[in-house]
Amino acid sequence: MEIQALIEQLAGPEQKAAADALVEIGAPAVDPVLDVLCDEESPVDWGTSASVLRRIGRPALAPLIEAMAAAPTAEVARRCGWAHSGLTIDDLSEFVPGLRHPSPKVRANSAYVLQLKGTDALPHAPALIALLDDPDPDVRQRAIWALTELGPDVVPLLQDVRRSTTSGRLRRPALEALAEVAGPAGLDDRDLAAVRRLIRIKRATETPEPMHLCGTWFALPTGDQKAVLDAFELSDAEPVTMRLGASAWNSDHHGRGSGHHRCSRAYVSPSLDGWTLVFGSPFHSGEDFDAEELTDRCRTLSTRFGAAHWYGASCGDGWTAWCVAEHGEIVRYYDVYEEDDQIGPPHPAEEGYVLPHTDPFPDDAFDGIGIGDSDAFRARYEQVKADLNIPDECHATTFAARASVDPSSLGADTDVQGHAVLALTACGREHGHPRGALEL
Repeated sequence: MEIQALIEQLAGPEQKAAADALVEIGAPAVDPVLDVLCDEESPVDWGTSASVLRRIGRPALAPLIEAMAAAPTAEVARRCGWAHSGLTIDDLSEFVPGLRHPSPKVRANSAYVLQLKGTDALPHAPALIALLDDPDPDVRQRAIWALTELGPDVVPLLQDVRRSTTSGRLRRPALEALAEVAGPAGLDDRDLAAVRRLIRIKRATETPEPMHLCGTWFALPTGDQKAVLDAFELSDAEPVTMRLGASAWNSDHHGRGSGHHRCSRAYVSPSLDGWTLVFGSPFHSGEDFDAEELTDRCRTLSTRFGAAHWYGASCGDGWTAWCVAEHGEIVRYYDVYEEDDQIGPPHPAEEGYVLPHTDPFPDDAFDGIGIGDSDAFRARYEQVKADLNIPDECHATTFAARASVDPSSLGADTDVQGHAVLALTACGREHGHPRGALEL
């Protein structure tokens, strides 16, 4: 059967048989199938044509690379990249020339192929390391991600680059790659000294910045950082910039893996307007723990510091919570998802707000608004809210701004005393710092 007739069958019930026949034909079928893949109006599902090319393997490599480089749209480039990344080719060296292609899309996708192969791609680590100073930032990032998947044997190769006098511009990005691949454990004494020196310089003139909040944190009314570290059983405190501390918390909470990757360390702030903040999972292997454990922790901390606050905020699903303990007693606990388990009367910091689990709008407030008309809903929401003088909702940040300090509103006016540290938890003393480069 002619190739074109088989391609037409890819859109019909004989799809599997047609795909098998095209794979059997091999190289002569590559260009016609590739034309279909790149045609955004084709009735053939692009995943079907891409899968045919993947199965054909080596004969499709060069045509896919050139189609990716010349792609007229981002969608066509994405399709070609997906087909390219799954080509049935056992010899990984076939993909290495793509790392030197003039097109950054091809270079990045070729690095992605090696990333997918994990430790099998270790022999090609030097070619990936060469991309660390690529002019395109996406290629540089993809090279780092690929190197992280090559296993621990890539660390000595990166360390050699750091120590080489002929590595030139590769030496600096190799340091970032080492931090991403192995964390602080991958840095030798010279590199650690260089990082610490840079932190000292930046810390001396650092201005507090608003933090991206997605997780939980404690706030204690003290500037005695040593006492805070002791109360949370933290050790090996390493001075850092506030930006680095915030970066570590967000990286640990949202980054790769689970288990000790999320509980190894805590970021302890300097004194901010008289409050020391602790971010992370200092007491357990995850940030999700029940109200009884939380309130017990807050009671204990408040007997030592006079008061202890805990806050929780989500950047995605609207979750928010807070707990306030004073002199060994819980005076307020609220969780938007556990409204029946509130403790204590409304706190003064909640005054003038409505709690987010309540619905202060009349039942008919949004009658006549289409379910998918977000603009109309927003306009009606603002109108009814203004007409009925409905207050704003109280969230962890609004509560904290009144009761302690709001990390999302830090700035030049925030009074800073002392310096930030990253410290190890019990989990961290066993497993060490998580890998990953952080912002300074």
